[in-house]
Amino acid sequence: MLTSLRKIPITIWGLAFGYFAFYVPYGALTKALSRGLVPGVEGPISGFEMLPTVVIGTFFALVIILSIMGWWKYASHHKVLGVNIPFVSNRWTLFSGLGTAFIIMTTTLAYSFTGISIVFAALLMRGGVLLLAPVVDLVFGRKVHWYSWIALGLSLLALLLIFAEKGGYQLTIVAGLNIAFYLSGYIFRLQYMTHIAKSKDRETNYRFFVEEMLVAMAAIVLIPAILALIGYGNIMQDLQTGFVTFLATPIALPALGIGALYACLYIFGTRIYLNKRENTFCIPINRCASLLAGVVASLLLGLIIGESFVSSAQLFSASILVLAICFLSFPVFQQYFGWGKMGSLAAAPKAVYLFVCPGNTGRSPMAQAICESQLTAQLHQRGINIDKAGIQVVSAGISPKEGTPLSQDAHDALVELGVKPPIHFSQQLTTQQIRTANKIFCMSEAHRTEIIRRYPPAILKTFCLDPASDVPNPHGKGVAAYVACGKRMQELVSKAMEAKLIQV
Repeated sequence: MLTSLRKIPITIWGLAFGYFAFYVPYGALTKALSRGLVPGVEGPISGFEMLPTVVIGTFFALVIILSIMGWWKYASHHKVLGVNIPFVSNRWTLFSGLGTAFIIMTTTLAYSFTGISIVFAALLMRGGVLLLAPVVDLVFGRKVHWYSWIALGLSLLALLLIFAEKGGYQLTIVAGLNIAFYLSGYIFRLQYMTHIAKSKDRETNYRFFVEEMLVAMAAIVLIPAILALIGYGNIMQDLQTGFVTFLATPIALPALGIGALYACLYIFGTRIYLNKRENTFCIPINRCASLLAGVVASLLLGLIIGESFVSSAQLFSASILVLAICFLSFPVFQQYFGWGKMGSLAAAPKAVYLFVCPGNTGRSPMAQAICESQLTAQLHQRGINIDKAGIQVVSAGISPKEGTPLSQDAHDALVELGVKPPIHFSQQLTTQQIRTANKIFCMSEAHRTEIIRRYPPAILKTFCLDPASDVPNPHGKGVAAYVACGKRMQELVSKAMEAKLIQV
């Protein structure tokens, strides 16, 4: 049964529904506990006091989910005393995990402040992330579709309407700083996630997903524990109380439940972000789902308690968010009703050309840029865009240090050759990439042998870029060596196109 569960495919809309379904009870229970509305609670509870129990609940729930779903296997592993221990393979995932830890902690705190409703807190947090989405896309060269821009604009309009509501909130300095920490977490997370994940390769995305989770799981417990040990000021003393006293009380159970609910919504939410589509598509889906969940949580809480937790302005903003979701649904309507072209849900690429070297910071990304440049030039003469032609050019490394940018010498060499340098970060070659590529070009016979060893069926589509000899490795030899290497690869790519190994 568990094996069947792991194999069930979930669309981005299914993930959004799962995110919404767990967010509603999470938001309602957090606000109820902090306001002292849970039976057995006498008066309001500081968010910092209940935070230790909440993050402990999140920690153990994530461990259980990872184990049930069998996702530990996607993390990199080191053998320690004969035991395989999962670890984080690169510094970018480490930084993203730390950013995620700040997001997890500050989200729960945001819903616990007096004078701020669930919806208002959600709008503050979500609005800032909505603004980040197109910026990250544009920086990393991702196309932002028109319907994503419209949905983003509608989402921000909803935010402005709520923010303009008079007397609808009381924003303290601590609450404001909490929101700032929340947004700083996303500044780290979105850029690093876009660097090394959000790809079509399932293994790459899941490795990032699990390794980021490992860092976040450790940090959400260690950071509050360290602050509690310091014990300076009211906030740190509240954390200290949370670890020492709160855990032993009956109301620790609902706090653990809050943590478990957050773990579940985190799984769904992160998988939305990791979808291969542009951030300006994925982020509004996530943000709209959570904002609507905040409205529903407020309405449910109001019905149970007999007190209003949402204003008419907030409900009106929610209706605008529904309209935003309709625009985000446009490519889905295209798919099922055949409206025009498929946009971001287009069919798989007609051709994928993969270039491989050991480190993926020099030769292979240079060859990728050169090939893409030559294909673009040929297609331009026909008035065709390379994306519309369904051609993808990618690169990977056999044994890279993942997340390393294109070397400066390679960058300068491409500029000198008149080729636009890509925004590039090294990635590990995966079996999925080998399987899906139409043609694979290696820098040496040794690289070709290694690829065929990993995936024997690839023998007929794997070639040495230079059939006569290895492409010289310019690493450490200066810009001139990279320029010479680039010129040689320009010739070799042209010959591959003439031989119809690379076709437009």
